[in-house]
Amino acid sequence: MPDNLPDDLAIFTEPVAVALHAAWRRHAAAGEKVMVLGCGTIGFLLIQVLRLLQPECEITAVAQFPWQADLAREYGADHVFYAADDGYNKAAQITGASLYVGRGGNRMLLGGFDLVFDVVGIETTLNNALRWTRAGGSVILVGVNLHRMHLDVTPIWYQEVDLLGAVGHDVIEWRGESVSTFELAMRWMQMGQIHCDRMLTHRFPLDAYRQAFAVAVDKQKHQSIKVAFDLARDFASS
Repeated sequence: MPDNLPDDLAIFTEPVAVALHAAWRRHAAAGEKVMVLGCGTIGFLLIQVLRLLQPECEITAVAQFPWQADLAREYGADHVFYAADDGYNKAAQITGASLYVGRGGNRMLLGGFDLVFDVVGIETTLNNALRWTRAGGSVILVGVNLHRMHLDVTPIWYQEVDLLGAVGHDVIEWRGESVSTFELAMRWMQMGQIHCDRMLTHRFPLDAYRQAFAVAVDKQKHQSIKVAFDLARDFASS
Protein backbone atom coordinates (compact mmCIF):
# COMPACT_ATOMS: atom_id res chain seq x y z
CA MET A 1 0.00 0.00 0.00
CA PRO A 2 1.54 3.40 -0.98
CA ASP A 3 2.62 5.56 1.95
CA ASN A 4 0.83 8.58 0.48
CA LEU A 5 -2.54 6.82 0.28
CA PRO A 6 -4.47 7.64 3.49
CA ASP A 7 -6.07 4.76 5.36
CA ASP A 8 -9.51 6.28 4.77
CA LEU A 9 -8.95 5.81 1.03
CA ALA A 10 -6.92 2.61 1.21
CA ILE A 11 -9.90 0.66 2.56
CA PHE A 12 -11.68 1.35 -0.74
CA THR A 13 -8.96 -0.29 -2.86
CA GLU A 14 -10.75 -3.63 -3.06
CA PRO A 15 -14.22 -2.18 -3.79
CA VAL A 16 -12.83 0.09 -6.52
CA ALA A 17 -11.01 -2.92 -8.03
CA VAL A 18 -14.27 -4.88 -7.98
CA ALA A 19 -16.15 -2.04 -9.69
CA LEU A 20 -13.43 -1.71 -12.32
CA HIS A 21 -13.46 -5.44 -13.04
CA ALA A 22 -17.24 -5.33 -13.44
CA ALA A 23 -17.06 -2.40 -15.85
CA TRP A 24 -14.35 -4.22 -17.80
CA ARG A 25 -16.57 -7.26 -18.39
CA ARG A 26 -18.50 -5.31 -21.01
CA HIS A 27 -17.28 -1.83 -21.88
CA ALA A 28 -19.84 0.94 -22.15
CA ALA A 29 -19.69 2.76 -25.47
CA ALA A 30 -20.27 6.44 -26.16
CA GLY A 31 -23.97 7.22 -26.28
CA GLU A 32 -25.03 3.97 -24.65
CA LYS A 33 -27.67 3.96 -21.95
CA VAL A 34 -26.28 2.23 -18.86
CA MET A 35 -28.05 1.33 -15.63
CA VAL A 36 -26.47 0.77 -12.21
CA LEU A 37 -29.05 -1.09 -10.16
CA GLY A 38 -28.15 -0.50 -6.52
CA CYS A 39 -26.56 2.41 -4.67
CA GLY A 40 -24.22 0.99 -2.05
CA THR A 41 -20.43 1.11 -1.94
CA ILE A 42 -19.94 -0.84 -5.18
CA GLY A 43 -22.78 0.96 -6.94
CA PHE A 44 -21.41 4.42 -6.17
CA LEU A 45 -17.91 3.37 -7.21
CA LEU A 46 -19.21 1.75 -10.39
CA ILE A 47 -20.93 4.99 -11.40
CA GLN A 48 -17.60 6.80 -11.04
CA VAL A 49 -15.63 4.11 -12.87
CA LEU A 50 -18.11 4.08 -15.77
CA ARG A 51 -17.98 7.86 -16.00
CA LEU A 52 -14.17 7.76 -15.95
CA LEU A 53 -13.89 5.04 -18.62
CA GLN A 54 -16.62 6.43 -20.88
CA PRO A 55 -17.61 10.05 -20.20
CA GLU A 56 -20.18 10.00 -23.01
CA CYS A 57 -22.37 7.15 -21.80
CA GLU A 58 -25.71 7.95 -20.15
CA ILE A 59 -25.96 6.52 -16.64
CA THR A 60 -29.14 5.76 -14.73
CA ALA A 61 -28.96 4.72 -11.08
CA VAL A 62 -31.61 2.97 -9.00
CA ALA A 63 -31.57 4.01 -5.34
CA GLN A 64 -33.59 3.18 -2.24
CA PHE A 65 -33.39 6.49 -0.38
CA PRO A 66 -33.21 10.20 -1.30
CA TRP A 67 -29.73 10.63 0.19
CA GLN A 68 -28.50 7.79 -2.06
CA ALA A 69 -30.09 9.46 -5.08
CA ASP A 70 -28.35 12.76 -4.30
CA LEU A 71 -24.97 11.07 -3.99
CA ALA A 72 -25.50 9.05 -7.18
CA ARG A 73 -26.08 12.29 -9.10
CA GLU A 74 -23.02 13.84 -7.48
CA TYR A 75 -20.90 10.89 -8.61
CA GLY A 76 -22.07 11.17 -12.22
CA ALA A 77 -25.50 9.58 -12.71
CA ASP A 78 -27.61 11.39 -15.31
CA HIS A 79 -30.90 9.93 -14.09
CA VAL A 80 -32.00 8.38 -10.81
CA PHE A 81 -35.19 6.64 -9.80
CA TYR A 82 -36.20 4.71 -6.72
CA ALA A 83 -36.56 0.99 -6.19
CA ALA A 84 -40.13 1.64 -5.03
CA ASP A 85 -41.03 3.36 -8.33
CA ASP A 86 -42.59 1.57 -11.28
CA GLY A 87 -39.30 0.54 -12.85
CA TYR A 88 -40.84 -0.49 -16.17
CA ASN A 89 -42.37 2.95 -16.71
CA LYS A 90 -39.20 4.69 -15.57
CA ALA A 91 -37.01 2.54 -17.83
CA ALA A 92 -39.31 3.20 -20.78
CA GLN A 93 -39.28 6.96 -20.16
CA ILE A 94 -35.51 7.17 -19.80
CA THR A 95 -34.59 4.95 -22.76
CA GLY A 96 -37.47 5.74 -25.11
CA ALA A 97 -38.56 2.09 -25.08
CA SER A 98 -42.14 0.95 -25.64
CA LEU A 99 -43.85 -0.79 -22.73
CA TYR A 100 -46.20 -3.66 -23.50
CA VAL A 101 -48.52 -5.32 -20.99
CA GLY A 102 -49.88 -8.80 -21.70
CA ARG A 103 -53.35 -10.05 -20.85
CA GLY A 104 -52.01 -11.76 -17.74
CA GLY A 105 -50.25 -8.60 -16.57
CA ASN A 106 -46.80 -9.69 -17.79
CA ARG A 107 -44.79 -6.68 -18.93
CA MET A 108 -41.90 -6.26 -21.34
CA LEU A 109 -40.01 -3.46 -23.03
CA LEU A 110 -39.35 -3.09 -26.73
CA GLY A 111 -36.03 -1.32 -26.36
CA GLY A 112 -34.39 -0.56 -23.05
CA PHE A 113 -30.92 -0.12 -21.62
CA ASP A 114 -27.85 -1.19 -23.57
CA LEU A 115 -26.06 -2.32 -20.43
CA VAL A 116 -27.32 -3.04 -16.91
CA PHE A 117 -25.17 -3.71 -13.84
CA ASP A 118 -27.12 -5.51 -11.11
CA VAL A 119 -25.19 -4.60 -7.98
CA VAL A 120 -27.85 -6.05 -5.66
CA GLY A 121 -28.11 -9.55 -7.09
CA ILE A 122 -31.42 -10.73 -5.65
CA GLU A 123 -34.24 -12.44 -7.52
CA THR A 124 -36.27 -9.27 -8.10
CA THR A 125 -33.40 -7.11 -9.31
CA LEU A 126 -31.94 -9.72 -11.65
CA ASN A 127 -35.31 -10.49 -13.25
CA ASN A 128 -35.91 -6.76 -13.69
CA ALA A 129 -32.43 -6.21 -15.09
CA LEU A 130 -32.99 -8.83 -17.79
CA ARG A 131 -36.34 -7.32 -18.76
CA TRP A 132 -35.15 -3.71 -18.76
CA THR A 133 -32.31 -4.50 -21.19
CA ARG A 134 -32.77 -4.09 -24.94
CA ALA A 135 -32.50 -7.01 -27.35
CA GLY A 136 -28.82 -7.82 -27.79
CA GLY A 137 -27.85 -5.86 -24.69
CA SER A 138 -25.92 -7.06 -21.66
CA VAL A 139 -26.56 -7.60 -17.97
CA ILE A 140 -23.59 -7.84 -15.60
CA LEU A 141 -24.36 -9.58 -12.31
CA VAL A 142 -22.16 -7.97 -9.67
CA GLY A 143 -24.20 -8.41 -6.51
CA VAL A 144 -23.72 -11.61 -4.53
CA ASN A 145 -26.70 -13.61 -3.29
CA LEU A 146 -26.05 -17.01 -1.72
CA HIS A 147 -29.67 -18.14 -1.85
CA ARG A 148 -31.43 -20.01 -4.64
CA MET A 149 -33.67 -17.88 -6.83
CA HIS A 150 -36.33 -18.32 -9.50
CA LEU A 151 -35.16 -16.64 -12.69
CA ASP A 152 -37.16 -16.06 -15.88
CA VAL A 153 -34.53 -16.67 -18.55
CA THR A 154 -36.85 -15.77 -21.44
CA PRO A 155 -35.01 -12.49 -22.23
CA ILE A 156 -31.74 -14.44 -22.55
CA TRP A 157 -32.97 -16.57 -25.45
CA TYR A 158 -35.86 -14.50 -26.83
CA GLN A 159 -34.10 -11.13 -26.72
CA GLU A 160 -30.56 -12.55 -26.90
CA VAL A 161 -29.58 -10.63 -23.78
CA ASP A 162 -26.10 -11.56 -22.56
CA LEU A 163 -25.88 -12.36 -18.84
CA LEU A 164 -22.33 -12.10 -17.49
CA GLY A 165 -21.00 -12.51 -13.98
CA ALA A 166 -18.32 -10.43 -12.29
CA VAL A 167 -16.55 -11.21 -9.04
CA GLY A 168 -13.34 -9.98 -7.45
CA HIS A 169 -10.57 -8.28 -9.35
CA ASP A 170 -8.47 -8.84 -12.47
CA VAL A 171 -5.40 -7.91 -14.49
CA ILE A 172 -6.31 -5.71 -17.46
CA GLU A 173 -4.62 -3.93 -20.34
CA TRP A 174 -4.64 -0.23 -19.55
CA ARG A 175 -2.91 2.31 -21.77
CA GLY A 176 -0.25 -0.06 -23.00
CA GLU A 177 0.48 -1.95 -19.79
CA SER A 178 -0.86 -4.97 -17.96
CA VAL A 179 -1.99 -3.75 -14.57
CA SER A 180 -3.92 -5.20 -11.65
CA THR A 181 -7.24 -3.53 -10.96
CA PHE A 182 -5.96 -3.15 -7.38
CA GLU A 183 -3.00 -1.11 -8.63
CA LEU A 184 -5.17 0.98 -10.94
CA ALA A 185 -7.67 1.57 -8.14
CA MET A 186 -4.92 2.98 -5.92
CA ARG A 187 -3.60 5.18 -8.73
CA TRP A 188 -7.01 6.64 -9.44
CA MET A 189 -7.66 7.39 -5.78
CA GLN A 190 -4.23 9.01 -5.42
CA MET A 191 -4.95 11.17 -8.48
CA GLY A 192 -8.36 12.18 -7.18
CA GLN A 193 -10.19 10.56 -10.09
CA ILE A 194 -12.25 8.34 -7.79
CA HIS A 195 -13.84 10.05 -4.80
CA CYS A 196 -14.49 8.02 -1.66
CA ASP A 197 -14.31 10.60 1.12
CA ARG A 198 -18.09 10.82 1.61
CA MET A 199 -18.55 7.07 1.50
CA LEU A 200 -16.80 6.23 4.77
CA THR A 201 -19.77 7.16 6.90
CA HIS A 202 -19.05 5.44 10.22
CA ARG A 203 -16.06 4.25 12.28
CA PHE A 204 -16.19 2.01 15.35
CA PRO A 205 -13.70 0.45 17.75
CA LEU A 206 -13.55 -3.31 17.40
CA ASP A 207 -15.32 -3.95 20.69
CA ALA A 208 -18.37 -2.05 19.36
CA TYR A 209 -18.87 -4.59 16.60
CA ARG A 210 -22.53 -5.17 17.46
CA GLN A 211 -23.32 -1.50 17.00
CA ALA A 212 -21.23 -1.39 13.82
CA PHE A 213 -23.17 -4.22 12.21
CA ALA A 214 -26.49 -2.69 13.28
CA VAL A 215 -25.54 0.61 11.64
CA ALA A 216 -24.31 -1.12 8.48
CA VAL A 217 -27.57 -3.04 8.10
CA ASP A 218 -30.00 -0.17 8.80
CA LYS A 219 -29.06 2.17 5.96
CA GLN A 220 -32.32 4.07 6.08
CA LYS A 221 -31.90 5.13 9.71
CA HIS A 222 -28.16 5.80 9.73
CA GLN A 223 -27.49 6.73 6.07
CA SER A 224 -24.62 4.28 6.18
CA ILE A 225 -22.47 3.33 3.21
CA LYS A 226 -19.07 2.08 4.31
CA VAL A 227 -18.73 1.14 7.99
CA ALA A 228 -15.20 0.47 9.23
CA PHE A 229 -13.40 -0.63 12.37
CA ASP A 230 -10.76 1.81 13.60
CA LEU A 231 -8.06 -0.71 14.54
CA ALA A 232 -5.37 1.96 14.83
CA ARG A 233 -7.30 3.53 17.70
CA ASP A 234 -7.76 0.11 19.32
CA PHE A 235 -4.05 -0.68 19.18
CA ALA A 236 -3.07 2.79 20.39
CA SER A 237 -5.24 2.43 23.49
CA SER A 238 -4.12 -1.12 24.33
